[in-house]
Amino acid sequence: MRMRIVLLAIALLNASGLRAAPEGENPASWFAQGNAKYQSGDFPGAEELYRRLVDSGVESGAVYYNLGNACFKQKKIGPAIYFWEKALARMPRDQDVKANLELADLFVVDRIEVPPDPVTIRWILVAVHFFTLEQESWIVVALFILTNAMVAVYIVAGRSGTALKALVAAGICALLLACSLASFAWKLYESAYIRRGVVVAEKVDIRSGPGTHNVTVFTVHEGVRLRIHNTVGGWYQVSLPNGWSGWLPSDSVWPLTGSDASKPIDRSK
Repeated sequence: MRMRIVLLAIALLNASGLRAAPEGENPASWFAQGNAKYQSGDFPGAEELYRRLVDSGVESGAVYYNLGNACFKQKKIGPAIYFWEKALARMPRDQDVKANLELADLFVVDRIEVPPDPVTIRWILVAVHFFTLEQESWIVVALFILTNAMVAVYIVAGRSGTALKALVAAGICALLLACSLASFAWKLYESAYIRRGVVVAEKVDIRSGPGTHNVTVFTVHEGVRLRIHNTVGGWYQVSLPNGWSGWLPSDSVWPLTGSDASKPIDRSK
């Protein structure tokens, strides 16, 4: 299982909401220290240092990737899957992250049978998630500028052959811009309103309502991905990919997307 060794200076400088480190501590050194502990076999120590970076506001695919590795080495399947999913959201084309998630899925107790999506839908989903939200925003800006530039060339060139080429180029850019805008809009909607999470408790009962007085309808284990629909007190209403639904304690799930995805993670897991 590979470990990422990268310089985080730029990520630390650009991290939005970076919180102050305790006096005498340098967040830029935590990643290197975590890597050193990981390589020496001190996986709990590596996890602690990587989590410090996350807690300080660093949003880096490399940090989440290594954090998932450290958890997996400690047989924390749920947290490992959670952190690798966070890494994949920031590095959607990374084959190492995808391979690790496939490996971790072999250790998930629950086997949830879901009919495969049609080929067309699968290709659309691959295309939509090929870039991150930030990358997509830059693509939209670039295509918008390029489309307008081609239109300007068409207007200036008059009836020449250059004008025809510019018109064709403008049409292609406009089509790509429309596709990118649709993908960008879906990513915004997905990140804000579609709440997904990973079960991190070793085992949790799904109940018919919010509260332990309700009957248990089924049980899930760590590593299961689910969708969060509602929150009542300390309970989430959730559904599995196969359509099964119910309620579970909110501290048994770490949200990946949605308004509560950035809430502090429980260090006891």
